[in-house]
Amino acid sequence: MFRSFLIQSVKRIIPVLIVFQSVLMCGVAFAKPDSLLSELDNVINTEKQFTDKKKAFLNKITQRLSRTDLAKTGKYEVYSTLAKEYEGFISDSAKLYGRKALQAAQQLGDSEKIRDSKIQLARIMARVAMFSDAVGLLDEINKGQLSSPQRIAYYKAYIETYIYWIEFQGGNDIDLLVKKRNDYQDSLLSYLPADGYEYAINFGTKCIESGHFQQAENILLACIPSVKQDTREYSVLASILAYLYEKKGEIQKQQKYLAMSAISDIRAAIKENLALRELATLLYGKGDTERANSYIKKSLEDANFYNARLRNIQTSRVLPIIDKAYQLDREKYQQKLRVLLVIVSVLSLVLLIGIVFIFRQMRALAKAQKEILQINSKLNELNEELKAANEQQKQTNIHLAEANHIKEKFISQFLEICTEHIEKLDAFKLMVHRKIKAGQINDLLKITSTSEDSMKEQKSLYASFDKAFLNIYPDFVKELNRMLRLEEQYPLNDGKSLNQELRVFALIRLGITDSNKIATFLHYSLRTIYNYRSKVKSKSLNQEVDFEEKVRQIGLLE
Repeated sequence: MFRSFLIQSVKRIIPVLIVFQSVLMCGVAFAKPDSLLSELDNVINTEKQFTDKKKAFLNKITQRLSRTDLAKTGKYEVYSTLAKEYEGFISDSAKLYGRKALQAAQQLGDSEKIRDSKIQLARIMARVAMFSDAVGLLDEINKGQLSSPQRIAYYKAYIETYIYWIEFQGGNDIDLLVKKRNDYQDSLLSYLPADGYEYAINFGTKCIESGHFQQAENILLACIPSVKQDTREYSVLASILAYLYEKKGEIQKQQKYLAMSAISDIRAAIKENLALRELATLLYGKGDTERANSYIKKSLEDANFYNARLRNIQTSRVLPIIDKAYQLDREKYQQKLRVLLVIVSVLSLVLLIGIVFIFRQMRALAKAQKEILQINSKLNELNEELKAANEQQKQTNIHLAEANHIKEKFISQFLEICTEHIEKLDAFKLMVHRKIKAGQINDLLKITSTSEDSMKEQKSLYASFDKAFLNIYPDFVKELNRMLRLEEQYPLNDGKSLNQELRVFALIRLGITDSNKIATFLHYSLRTIYNYRSKVKSKSLNQEVDFEEKVRQIGLLE
């Protein structure tokens, strides 16, 4: 009694110990991962392919400069394109090609291209914290000579310059900068169409800063469907939406749009980004130090790749704070793991003792189970033999049923043919009787000496045979065709007659395999029958199987 009770007790305790051990090994509570953050992690892991694609694209454009037939205008276009493409990728290259574009425009003496180049170069200089130089370039431009698109780009360049300048100041002495940014933003809005992307982001930003959050949300969300994903424009729009939700205190939505912006930046190979750093700071505040540390390091890596002082400074301010918190969390985690390891070791020892005890008891059961298995094996063998016998009986019954079915049909057809021939024979006897009685002996000699009637009777017999056979096996030709190559298949006619070759295999289907009997019935020579059989077999899809045996299986009842 005591032994049985002990075994049962241990059996109940062991599952509990295993579950407790598993929970302790986890170390932390399970939390459902954010799908957008998981997607961002995957995009970061595959970032190299986007960067390589961007490099290949830039190399392709750069190769055009090596062409000897490239005109000055062509060089300007290449320099301008490269400056634009490098703008968010590598700052030094963007600045280099921006200056070359300006030089090329000056050599051409094209005032419109000079204005375009200055606006472009000013925007690039703002990104690398050369704010005074950027403003100086823009101040050189005669605003009255600007075309409508140039005027929009001109105001955008001023706005971007002051935005970067405000960021660089870190909140110190920014009142004048903010005022100038707002003035140029108002000027830009007066030129922009109200249903466009640029209007949405500028007016939306203005509404956010003036506290009109609902108006900002409406215009920014309405703009999303018209902006292509994985572009700089999409990441900027998502970043502004994140800024809106930060102001509204909706942290989850802020995180969502920062993640969307960061994903778009990486896929577009934009190294001059802001969203990933902001997202790292947000996650740090929420306690997700592992992801925050990963994202801030990636942000610093992008800043170093882009090589702009502003982004390096901004990221470097946050990195030590997040990294220190991450290291503290790691130390706490390691301490927990050490404690858990001790607990797990003790539990493992208890578990091992329980397993050894139960193993000894299970050995006694194993012998009995082995005997039961042997009995079950024998029963299974008997069951299999019984199944095989039942299956064989079933097949036998199927063949018998088919044979009876065929017999019934053939008896019916045979009676019809016999009745038809008896009627013809009676009619022939009556005609002969009339001819003899009338003394028309010569007519009788003519009738009996010609083979025309015999041929008619033979054709009639074949027609009756075809009709009877196809009545029993209506799909015979179709099933036979399935065994033949496509180009060798027989055409499906009206389903009421067979040709010579099909008639031979119809007799084989009925069980008449003797070529002599087939030749006698069909009034062909024995060689003709052999030729027909060989010819049809040669058309078979699979030459390795017994073709005639497969023919004999056509129409078997399932």
